[in-house]
Amino acid sequence: MKSFINKAGLLVILLAVSACSEQTGSGANSIVSDLNLQKQSLVKFNLTDAPNESLKSVIVDIDHLEVLVSGANKAGRLILAKGLGPVDLLKLQNGVILPLQEVVAPEGIKIQQIRLILKQDGHYAVKSDESICALQTPSAQRTGVKIILTNKIAFEAGHEYNVLVDFDALKSVVIKGNGDCLLKPVLKLKSVTKAVIVEQPDGNDDTEDSEQDSGGEGDGEELVTVPDENDQEGDGWDYTPIVDGQDFPTLEPGDLDTLN
Repeated sequence: MKSFINKAGLLVILLAVSACSEQTGSGANSIVSDLNLQKQSLVKFNLTDAPNESLKSVIVDIDHLEVLVSGANKAGRLILAKGLGPVDLLKLQNGVILPLQEVVAPEGIKIQQIRLILKQDGHYAVKSDESICALQTPSAQRTGVKIILTNKIAFEAGHEYNVLVDFDALKSVVIKGNGDCLLKPVLKLKSVTKAVIVEQPDGNDDTEDSEQDSGGEGDGEELVTVPDENDQEGDGWDYTPIVDGQDFPTLEPGDLDTLN
């Protein structure tokens, strides 16, 4: 069994939707410099967590992130961070980030839903006494959870957006009286910020009023003031590839231009 840190902390996972390629690591600056600021925006998706003091680790096995996007003519399911795998929601803290992917968002693309697709099993928690507790999931669960945005977010060219999704471990893990653990995912869209990308004289682009290097919540204009949450009435699991009665096609990041 892997060893885990002894303090509950913060997980921030970064999905940067930036320029025309899938990269990892520190390629954000070159991506920004390649942006067509008249037609494209930079969008960063981030995942954070509220810690659970009674647990040392909460491991969820994530298959991918799915974003329902639409343009002037079409809509589709954008598949990101494929095969992400096990993530300890309590392991990373103090603003540490894990860059996953970078893509471009053309002018006018809108986000309608954000879905975190989990695998059927492989989820577990480590209690304060070091015991392992498998996170049971409902027999009828469909492997994922979604957030339906109350206000659709339309991307404006020449801007950087930071989209922060909160996977609340405190609310998502239920410890029963007999010691068993249940996984009832609670996700919410915590914040979305928008900042202008300014083209520098040397040809490099920078972002005003945002924390581009940190990948966290930027200091730009706040677009979401009341968090959107997944449905609290059921068990938290609510995924199907058919959205609002339509079977939207899956998209790779390079397919976003086909929506307009």
